[in-house]
Amino acid sequence: MNAFRLPTFLLISVLLVSVFVFSIERDEGVEGIPLPVYPVEVSMVGESGDLWFCVGPTGELDGISERTITLTSFSDTDSFGRVTIADDLGNDIEREILLESGQSFDIKPEQSVPGAKWAAVTIEVPSGEVLVKQQITGNGLDVEPCVTTTSDFWHLPWSSTLRPGSEASLLFYNPFQAPAVADLHFVGDVGRRETLDSQGVVIPSRSLVVFDITTRIPDSSVVSATVDVRVGQLVVARMQTAGEGIRKGLDLVYGSNRAAGRVFLTGYEQGSEGTELISILNPNNEFVEVEISFFGTGVQNIQPRKLELRALQRQVLELETFESDNATYGVEVKSFDGQPIAASFISWKGKSSDEESLDIGLTTQNGVDLAARNWKVLLESSSFESGYLSVFNPDSKTIASIKFSNQESSLPFGVPDQIELDGLESVSFPIADSSIEALDIDSTSPVLVGVVGRNSSGIYFKSAVAISKTSETPAS
Repeated sequence: MNAFRLPTFLLISVLLVSVFVFSIERDEGVEGIPLPVYPVEVSMVGESGDLWFCVGPTGELDGISERTITLTSFSDTDSFGRVTIADDLGNDIEREILLESGQSFDIKPEQSVPGAKWAAVTIEVPSGEVLVKQQITGNGLDVEPCVTTTSDFWHLPWSSTLRPGSEASLLFYNPFQAPAVADLHFVGDVGRRETLDSQGVVIPSRSLVVFDITTRIPDSSVVSATVDVRVGQLVVARMQTAGEGIRKGLDLVYGSNRAAGRVFLTGYEQGSEGTELISILNPNNEFVEVEISFFGTGVQNIQPRKLELRALQRQVLELETFESDNATYGVEVKSFDGQPIAASFISWKGKSSDEESLDIGLTTQNGVDLAARNWKVLLESSSFESGYLSVFNPDSKTIASIKFSNQESSLPFGVPDQIELDGLESVSFPIADSSIEALDIDSTSPVLVGVVGRNSSGIYFKSAVAISKTSETPAS
């Protein structure tokens, strides 16, 4: 474990006040009922602003060539912000930035903290209207938005330490001035596992701690993790790499901070050479029975699957190859008694070892219990050769009328101006035009939006960014 204490700057007080203000702004609901907050939300003009948290490796880590964090403005005015970078060597770098209206700005952490293998970045945007995402390349590809949420508990239903070549690490980022204390709970192939140093883990103020799962729970095909933060709040992510055998890839996924009785995933097939899994974690002290259902054109005949999970256990469902009229489909995982659960969808792509080239890739997404009425989607030309825009209506009772638009007044070929989705209906549209940079998606009822992308480096799934104050819990 790498743990260290970083210097404290005056910015910390500003950061804490900002988090407090943002929390108040975003928790205003109807008649005192707090609004639910999607893990990745962006504020619009006139709101209080945003804090973005990005964690991950640098190009100094074996198997990683580069990590780039991109800020993209969709504001009509220039935006000022502040960037803080904390690494695994004890460095703490901060600077102010100016982001011109409608422009993008790249941050490469390894340039600011040379020699560091891991880095956490906080980006403060007081005016909002800026999207932040990161791209990691190396023995694979990972693209996703950074998160705007800290929490006192996190669930990560899937990682792997199976030999040869599978390595997994947990990343704990504490952006606040007070230290945090966390308890880590693992479930491996032989059941619940605890390591000697997994209880009472101290994450000092303004620091990044890396917990190596591979050496502590070795040679386990699946390791699930729950992080209970008993003091403070954290950002938690899992970094997974696979560099041996016929399958290679890398994947960084932020933990799920909202276990619920009903969570949703976007499924996508990689063909006969791919493997698709759903890992379901029961964080309760009681037995739970769950049902997994599939929705979308061409998957109606797939029968729901039922699983039983003992207390504090997990199960992995390997999906059979099936023909679908769409590249993606919706997945619902629910418990029969409403007990909270967490779930991950895992897609692993590979080819036989006697072929000259490997079509590689590993991507993971964690289930969510929320959807939103308004979304922003970024399509990155640098990491995009082909892919699909996925839209899923998880509300079982309401038809969603959805409009697609962008600031350039054009849409990717094949994406309609407007569609309607019945309850629990999923649809996807192929996207091959990398000249389109952004999409706006507005719906009359909450939907889930994501992008499945691929290029020569691998595949990835990236959630869209919800517009703040439009997130809701879909009706069951």
